[in-house]
Amino acid sequence: MDNSEKKRILAKIKPENFIGRTEEFDSILRHAKSESESKAMLCYTAPGVGLSELLKQVYDQLFYEQDKIIPVYFEFKKSDKNIKDAAVRFLQTFLKQTVAFRRNDTKILDASPDICEISELAIPSDGHWIDRLITACSRESELNNESAFVRNAFSSTLRAASQDANAFVMLDNLEDISYLTGETDLIEEIKEIFSRSKMPFVFAGKRRFIFSATQTGNTKINRAENLEIKPLSFTDSGLLAENLATQKDININEQTRDLIALQFRGNISLIKAIFNSAEEKETDLDTFQKVEQVYAESIFGGKIKAYYDSIFNEVTDNVEIQKQIVSLLYNSLTVEKEKVPIESWQKHIELVKPKFYQSMRLFNSNEIVHLTSNMIGANVNDEVLNDYITKRFRLELRADSRALVVGESLTGFLKRAPEIMAKFYRKKTAIGLRELLSVFDCQEIPISLLYYNVYKDLHKGKDSEEILSDAKKEAETTQLPQIVYTANTVSLYSPINKLTEKERSAVALGFESASYKDEDEIVWIAAEVDSKLEAKADLATFWCDRLEMVAIMCGFENYRLWLISPEGFEDEAIEVLRSRRAIGSSRKQVELLAKYLDVEDIINENSNPNEYEMVVPMGEDTELIAAHAVEEIARRHSFEPKAINQIKTALVEAFINANEHSHSPDRKIYQKFQVQDDKLVITISNRGLRFKGKEIKEIVPNEGRRGWGLKLMKTLMDDVKFEQVDDGTKISMVKNLTK
Repeated sequence: MDNSEKKRILAKIKPENFIGRTEEFDSILRHAKSESESKAMLCYTAPGVGLSELLKQVYDQLFYEQDKIIPVYFEFKKSDKNIKDAAVRFLQTFLKQTVAFRRNDTKILDASPDICEISELAIPSDGHWIDRLITACSRESELNNESAFVRNAFSSTLRAASQDANAFVMLDNLEDISYLTGETDLIEEIKEIFSRSKMPFVFAGKRRFIFSATQTGNTKINRAENLEIKPLSFTDSGLLAENLATQKDININEQTRDLIALQFRGNISLIKAIFNSAEEKETDLDTFQKVEQVYAESIFGGKIKAYYDSIFNEVTDNVEIQKQIVSLLYNSLTVEKEKVPIESWQKHIELVKPKFYQSMRLFNSNEIVHLTSNMIGANVNDEVLNDYITKRFRLELRADSRALVVGESLTGFLKRAPEIMAKFYRKKTAIGLRELLSVFDCQEIPISLLYYNVYKDLHKGKDSEEILSDAKKEAETTQLPQIVYTANTVSLYSPINKLTEKERSAVALGFESASYKDEDEIVWIAAEVDSKLEAKADLATFWCDRLEMVAIMCGFENYRLWLISPEGFEDEAIEVLRSRRAIGSSRKQVELLAKYLDVEDIINENSNPNEYEMVVPMGEDTELIAAHAVEEIARRHSFEPKAINQIKTALVEAFINANEHSHSPDRKIYQKFQVQDDKLVITISNRGLRFKGKEIKEIVPNEGRRGWGLKLMKTLMDDVKFEQVDDGTKISMVKNLTK
């Protein structure tokens, strides 16, 4: 059955609209079917990233496969109030999902039968063990023995396995157990029970809770497979925004799509909240002002406010206690800016000690605070949370005028929006200093690849191949250090974060040679600096001062500074660098150095200067526009005329296939042309593009003219792939450059 034809069971999103989780989805499916000794999988994530939906998608897939594995999904809920209620609901859920699976009947799940009715609905071979299980649990319940009842309820999967009813159990939202009352240590119980399981299982929840809960206590979950569900990538966040815009009939553009993807850092809940708010306000999101207007309204009285309010209310419903916590968070953001001993917070919060520590643990698992060891502070990297905290502090504690706070916040958000985009662009163009430094291993290199003044005199203006050829003939060389450890500079000296993105500065520790003596220890501190032309002396001085401060604060005695400017350095700047024992290079030199060391693939991985993108509408012979474009690109990169004609023909065929087989909602075709050292890679895709058939790779020329076109593409190009992706199908074609 094709995914698009399947009725959703637990999942809320159609499989074809479930974006950016293919690898994680496949990992959980593999684990469910694994026969390895490692039965446990820990799935953990930051709040709002969509873990629950992922597990429900897995449940639906396993249900429809109707294999021997019975999928069981259960999420702990704060609404259970107490541990025994949670155990009762688990038993009901397990039996209901087992019976529904055995009968291949989703209506049983929709009907929500009670335990007695479940027993009657079970297939005959299951009826006996289900009756015995219900009787045992009922007896413990009547005796009011909470611990025994909980143990029997959660052990039901183990008992079922002994009757050849093998269940793959996914326990979700484990952190919500912390809100339940009762005498039983439920976490310890389920760890002990499932550690004896012969079937794979999943413990899932918020990352800070999962690790602490599973690796402490009397029972530890050892040899578990760890799967971190990260926020959506920038590309997938943009795709989600486009899908939501289409579903809700909200206009966006490329700029606002990218802003939404970046501002909310791939957090699915926040991205959905913005679009839901825009839908309610009946407004588009096609300008930065509209995006920030909707965001401000959501922070001050909409869905984002409601989300954070609910967390505070769940931890404590005492308004004065909440104000005390907000005040400490605001101080952490604006005054202290570093974590402080947790005892200093306890003095300012009117809670008894056990309740205080429990509250801080809950705030930590929800990532409202950052709690490590005995230190606590605000989650400074979460701008949305920080906006919420600032708003509450100004309104509730400082009693500022609401109109003033809203107005100043909105103008602040608007000023920040282009800064977010600029920061992203700088990050995307970062060289990859940390990665490059990590491969330094006492190599001898031409001095012109490192020192800009030498490069300028010998090579500037030549093409790359000529420079590398001439550099190998140079008499003067220098030896790189042997680097044993690298880190982003901000990890060692946080104030540098105010000056540059973490990817644009790195610290590397090692030795000047492989002798490993104290006197040979060396630290390289490197940074990219921004300058449209050759960097001036004052800029070189500024950055030498800042990087020397890193060395002083970290206690580095023997160090070298390395500055990289896009266009190199003026003569006066070079003198400054020489006086500070610093090295100055241009970006071109760094790229050549990476190529000389045969590690060019580790830098500029996010950008390709020979990459072209086009978006064209369907119909009206627009494939001819694409063909003309690719012809110009291929000519520029020295492809032979015969190869160019083959590329054009294959592109037109791919374009027509995309047009004819698509169910695209936007009626657009997306093309990317990448020219690499020895080949041209063409990608054709569009939203909703679906080829019929069990597998894309099984497509054969049996559909008349179009089938012939698919065969022709494979004949004309050196490699052709049809790939099923989250939002449709992608055609990739490769043509090798023959010389």
